Amino acid sequence: MNDSSQKKSAGNFMVDVNLTMHDGGEETTRRVVGPSTVFSPAMTSVPASPFLAGPSSTPSTTLKTAPTTALVKAAAEPFVWDLSSAPTLPDLHPLERTAAFVPHVSSSEISRRISQILRERSIEACYEDDKAKVKCTTPDGVDFRIRLYRGRGDFHHGIIVEVQRRFGAAFSFHGDTYAILSAAEGKENQPCSSTSSTLPLVSDSDDESYSPNGVASLSTVSKMLVYRDHDSYLLALQTLAVITDAKNVGEKTAFAVSTELLQVESEVGSKIISLLVDRTVEDDIFKLRVMALTVIANAIQTVKGDISDMVREMLRPTLLQEMQGAHKNPRAAQMAARCVQFLLEGDHDVAEVHSVLQVALQAGQVRHAGLERQAQVCLDKIV
Repeated sequence: MNDSSQKKSAGNFMVDVNLTMHDGGEETTRRVVGPSTVFSPAMTSVPASPFLAGPSSTPSTTLKTAPTTALVKAAAEPFVWDLSSAPTLPDLHPLERTAAFVPHVSSSEISRRISQILRERSIEACYEDDKAKVKCTTPDGVDFRIRLYRGRGDFHHGIIVEVQRRFGAAFSFHGDTYAILSAAEGKENQPCSSTSSTLPLVSDSDDESYSPNGVASLSTVSKMLVYRDHDSYLLALQTLAVITDAKNVGEKTAFAVSTELLQVESEVGSKIISLLVDRTVEDDIFKLRVMALTVIANAIQTVKGDISDMVREMLRPTLLQEMQGAHKNPRAAQMAARCVQFLLEGDHDVAEVHSVLQVALQAGQVRHAGLERQAQVCLDKIV
């Protein structure tokens, strides 16, 4: 009888896979080790331009900054995932390296912990009780799954929590994974930062020697957008998200790019806004619209809302629609609220915006802390 073993490391986790023959068949055990803790129980497995529309003729209303505590509806209760039971780990299911075994804790308690940490970290989540699974998207656009299983045989006394990355990459995803597994184990997590930026900040001194490379990048982006395919649009939007963010490229470069992007005659800006206005199922599936909203939110924030009435009125219905549907897509609603924060001044129907912001606020209170914070910032600007 031969035994074989293999160890693999994954960031702060160590996976120990032991293949051992038992009476009645082959058994594979896998241990996931945290930074300082080794779990002794084993887990069983085998290995045409939108700017053509004119501005509204409705008179605008000037806003004053003031808290609106009395105007906001009663806070909604955060969503709690209550999974009554988890399926037993299949015999031939090769677990990901990013997995943890949680002994002597019910699936109901572990699922509650998971829904709480996902909300705190502003991770968009869709829960599927029948499959004991959560479909997730991080603020950086990484798609992943969380699955819960009950251990087999000698390990029936615990629940296995597995994180599976499906699409996208970000430095912050390792932190998200560690936070989720730690929360499932009942460990305390550090508060999540409100920003997801992982690039080093550009100081004012670094930005003093401004060159037009940022604006020149718009020409490259324009060429990417000629081909209407997912990969080209994805790369173009990722590039724009970086060069419109002052934290990444400095204030002068970000301002120059954002100003150019939001011009009525901007070819790139026209295509990005078309992506928002002309909603398609394919764009929603690949999250392109959320990325386009992020680009526009970055640009509007950088220029502090100083955009033409024509662009403002073209964007307004889409922004309100995204916030109205916040329960379906809280990440998109958060980006829309970022735009609205800088466009409230001079809006022609503040009452309508206020009503939609309350919808977004309650959606954030239930499942998405980032949306809750952003919606409240906007509401605090309305008298």
